[in-house]
Amino acid sequence: MPYAFPRLPCIELHGWDAATQSWHGPDELAYNLAPCRGILNRLRKLSGSWYGRLRSHQRHELMLNFCASIHDLGDAGLAVIDMEGSPGGPLQIILVVPAQRLPRVRPDLAFEFVSFVRFLEGPETVGSELAIHDYIQNVLARVAEPKTLVFSLESRYVLPEYHIVLSEQAEKLAMSMIAWTAEKDEALDSMPRIQRAKC
Repeated sequence: MPYAFPRLPCIELHGWDAATQSWHGPDELAYNLAPCRGILNRLRKLSGSWYGRLRSHQRHELMLNFCASIHDLGDAGLAVIDMEGSPGGPLQIILVVPAQRLPRVRPDLAFEFVSFVRFLEGPETVGSELAIHDYIQNVLARVAEPKTLVFSLESRYVLPEYHIVLSEQAEKLAMSMIAWTAEKDEALDSMPRIQRAKC
Protein backbone atom coordinates (compact mmCIF):
# COMPACT_ATOMS: atom_id res chain seq x y z
CA MET A 1 0.00 0.00 0.00
CA PRO A 2 1.42 3.45 -0.89
CA TYR A 3 2.97 5.45 1.91
CA ALA A 4 0.63 7.95 3.62
CA PHE A 5 2.69 11.05 3.05
CA PRO A 6 0.86 13.34 5.54
CA ARG A 7 2.91 11.64 8.26
CA LEU A 8 5.85 13.74 7.03
CA PRO A 9 5.45 17.31 8.37
CA CYS A 10 7.12 19.36 5.65
CA ILE A 11 9.62 19.43 2.80
CA GLU A 12 12.35 22.05 3.15
CA LEU A 13 14.27 23.15 0.05
CA HIS A 14 17.80 24.57 0.23
CA GLY A 15 19.26 25.71 -3.10
CA TRP A 16 22.79 26.50 -4.23
CA ASP A 17 23.08 29.17 -6.92
CA ALA A 18 26.07 28.73 -9.24
CA ALA A 19 26.01 32.35 -10.42
CA THR A 20 26.24 33.92 -6.95
CA GLN A 21 28.00 30.96 -5.29
CA SER A 22 25.58 31.13 -2.38
CA TRP A 23 22.72 29.27 -0.74
CA HIS A 24 19.11 30.44 -0.78
CA GLY A 25 16.17 29.23 1.30
CA PRO A 26 14.99 27.32 3.10
CA ASP A 27 11.68 27.32 1.25
CA GLU A 28 8.82 24.93 1.92
CA LEU A 29 7.84 22.73 -1.03
CA ALA A 30 4.30 21.52 -1.58
CA TYR A 31 4.06 17.77 -2.00
CA ASN A 32 2.89 17.10 -5.55
CA LEU A 33 3.19 13.71 -7.21
CA ALA A 34 1.19 14.52 -10.34
CA PRO A 35 4.18 15.50 -12.56
CA CYS A 36 6.33 12.54 -11.52
CA ARG A 37 4.00 9.52 -11.51
CA GLY A 38 5.78 8.07 -14.54
CA ILE A 39 9.19 8.17 -12.83
CA LEU A 40 7.73 6.85 -9.57
CA ASN A 41 6.12 3.89 -11.35
CA ARG A 42 9.53 2.99 -12.81
CA LEU A 43 11.27 3.40 -9.46
CA ARG A 44 8.80 1.03 -7.75
CA LYS A 45 10.13 -1.79 -9.94
CA LEU A 46 13.75 -1.15 -8.95
CA SER A 47 15.71 -1.69 -5.76
CA GLY A 48 18.31 1.06 -5.79
CA SER A 49 18.90 3.08 -8.97
CA TRP A 50 17.25 4.45 -12.11
CA TYR A 51 18.59 6.12 -15.22
CA GLY A 52 16.45 7.67 -17.94
CA ARG A 53 15.30 10.77 -19.78
CA LEU A 54 13.16 13.70 -18.75
CA ARG A 55 11.33 15.77 -21.33
CA SER A 56 9.80 19.19 -20.82
CA HIS A 57 6.71 19.45 -22.96
CA GLN A 58 4.55 22.07 -21.28
CA ARG A 59 2.94 24.75 -23.41
CA HIS A 60 4.93 27.97 -23.74
CA GLU A 61 8.09 26.22 -22.47
CA LEU A 62 11.30 25.29 -24.24
CA MET A 63 11.35 21.72 -25.51
CA LEU A 64 14.36 20.28 -23.71
CA ASN A 65 15.54 16.72 -23.14
CA PHE A 66 17.47 15.90 -19.98
CA CYS A 67 19.41 12.83 -18.86
CA ALA A 68 18.74 11.92 -15.24
CA SER A 69 19.60 9.33 -12.64
CA ILE A 70 18.28 8.54 -9.15
CA HIS A 71 19.99 6.50 -6.44
CA ASP A 72 18.86 5.28 -3.03
CA LEU A 73 21.86 5.64 -0.70
CA GLY A 74 20.19 4.07 2.32
CA ASP A 75 20.06 7.22 4.43
CA ALA A 76 19.34 9.65 1.58
CA GLY A 77 18.40 9.90 -2.08
CA LEU A 78 20.62 11.32 -4.82
CA ALA A 79 19.66 12.57 -8.28
CA VAL A 80 21.69 14.03 -11.15
CA ILE A 81 20.40 15.99 -14.15
CA ASP A 82 22.35 16.77 -17.31
CA MET A 83 21.86 17.37 -21.02
CA GLU A 84 23.42 15.22 -23.73
CA GLY A 85 26.46 16.87 -25.23
CA SER A 86 26.64 19.45 -22.47
CA PRO A 87 30.30 20.21 -21.59
CA GLY A 88 31.57 19.97 -18.04
CA GLY A 89 29.80 18.37 -15.11
CA PRO A 90 26.05 17.86 -14.61
CA LEU A 91 23.63 20.78 -14.52
CA GLN A 92 21.98 19.94 -11.22
CA ILE A 93 22.56 17.55 -8.34
CA ILE A 94 19.84 16.91 -5.76
CA LEU A 95 20.33 15.39 -2.31
CA VAL A 96 17.16 14.36 -0.46
CA VAL A 97 17.21 13.40 3.23
CA PRO A 98 13.74 11.99 4.00
CA ALA A 99 12.26 12.77 7.41
CA GLN A 100 11.99 9.10 8.35
CA ARG A 101 15.69 8.57 7.61
CA LEU A 102 17.09 11.50 9.61
CA PRO A 103 17.92 9.30 12.64
CA ARG A 104 20.20 7.12 10.53
CA VAL A 105 22.01 9.76 8.45
CA ARG A 106 25.72 8.96 8.43
CA PRO A 107 27.95 11.62 10.06
CA ASP A 108 30.01 12.11 6.90
CA LEU A 109 27.09 12.44 4.45
CA ALA A 110 27.89 16.09 3.63
CA PHE A 111 31.56 15.27 3.01
CA GLU A 112 30.74 12.29 0.78
CA PHE A 113 28.20 14.35 -1.17
CA VAL A 114 30.68 17.15 -1.84
CA SER A 115 33.35 14.60 -2.83
CA PHE A 116 30.89 13.09 -5.32
CA VAL A 117 30.04 16.53 -6.72
CA ARG A 118 33.73 17.33 -7.16
CA PHE A 119 34.28 13.96 -8.88
CA LEU A 120 31.60 14.90 -11.43
CA GLU A 121 33.51 18.11 -12.29
CA GLY A 122 31.11 20.38 -10.42
CA PRO A 123 30.47 22.87 -8.99
CA GLU A 124 31.62 25.19 -11.74
CA THR A 125 33.68 27.35 -9.38
CA VAL A 126 36.46 25.46 -7.63
CA GLY A 127 36.71 26.53 -4.01
CA SER A 128 33.00 26.57 -3.21
CA GLU A 129 33.09 23.00 -1.91
CA LEU A 130 33.70 24.10 1.68
CA ALA A 131 30.71 26.46 1.65
CA ILE A 132 28.51 23.67 0.29
CA HIS A 133 29.79 21.13 2.81
CA ASP A 134 29.52 23.40 5.84
CA TYR A 135 26.00 24.52 4.99
CA ILE A 136 24.66 20.97 4.56
CA GLN A 137 26.47 19.81 7.69
CA ASN A 138 25.02 22.67 9.75
CA VAL A 139 21.46 22.11 8.50
CA LEU A 140 21.65 18.40 9.31
CA ALA A 141 23.07 19.13 12.77
CA ARG A 142 20.38 21.68 13.63
CA VAL A 143 17.25 19.77 12.62
CA ALA A 144 15.01 20.03 15.68
CA GLU A 145 11.93 18.25 14.34
CA PRO A 146 11.26 15.65 11.64
CA LYS A 147 11.28 17.21 8.19
CA THR A 148 12.40 16.17 4.74
CA LEU A 149 15.45 18.12 3.55
CA VAL A 150 16.13 18.78 -0.11
CA PHE A 151 19.50 20.24 -1.15
CA SER A 152 19.38 21.27 -4.81
CA LEU A 153 22.79 22.14 -6.17
CA GLU A 154 23.05 24.09 -9.39
CA SER A 155 26.53 22.96 -10.32
CA ARG A 156 26.96 25.15 -13.40
CA TYR A 157 25.64 28.51 -14.50
CA VAL A 158 22.41 28.03 -16.45
CA LEU A 159 20.98 30.50 -18.95
CA PRO A 160 17.87 32.23 -17.56
CA GLU A 161 15.62 30.71 -20.25
CA TYR A 162 16.66 27.21 -19.12
CA HIS A 163 16.51 27.89 -15.40
CA ILE A 164 12.76 27.47 -14.82
CA VAL A 165 12.57 24.26 -16.83
CA LEU A 166 15.59 22.82 -15.02
CA SER A 167 14.12 23.74 -11.62
CA GLU A 168 10.86 21.99 -12.52
CA GLN A 169 12.73 18.82 -13.47
CA ALA A 170 14.77 18.95 -10.26
CA GLU A 171 11.60 19.26 -8.18
CA LYS A 172 10.08 16.33 -10.10
CA LEU A 173 13.07 14.15 -9.20
CA ALA A 174 13.00 15.29 -5.57
CA MET A 175 9.31 14.41 -5.20
CA SER A 176 9.91 11.03 -6.83
CA MET A 177 12.71 10.25 -4.37
CA ILE A 178 10.62 11.35 -1.37
CA ALA A 179 7.69 9.12 -2.32
CA TRP A 180 9.88 6.19 -3.41
CA THR A 181 12.00 6.07 -0.25
CA ALA A 182 8.89 6.49 1.93
CA GLU A 183 7.16 3.55 0.29
CA LYS A 184 10.29 1.40 0.53
CA ASP A 185 10.79 2.24 4.20
CA GLU A 186 7.16 1.53 5.06
CA ALA A 187 7.35 -1.84 3.29
CA LEU A 188 10.54 -2.65 5.18
CA ASP A 189 9.02 -1.67 8.53
CA SER A 190 6.05 -3.96 7.92
CA MET A 191 8.28 -7.01 7.42
CA PRO A 192 8.94 -9.49 10.25
CA ARG A 193 12.23 -8.69 12.00
CA ILE A 194 14.01 -11.84 10.71
CA GLN A 195 13.03 -11.12 7.10
CA ARG A 196 13.99 -7.44 7.52
CA ALA A 197 17.51 -8.39 8.61
CA LYS A 198 18.07 -10.16 5.28
CA CYS A 199 17.23 -7.04 3.22
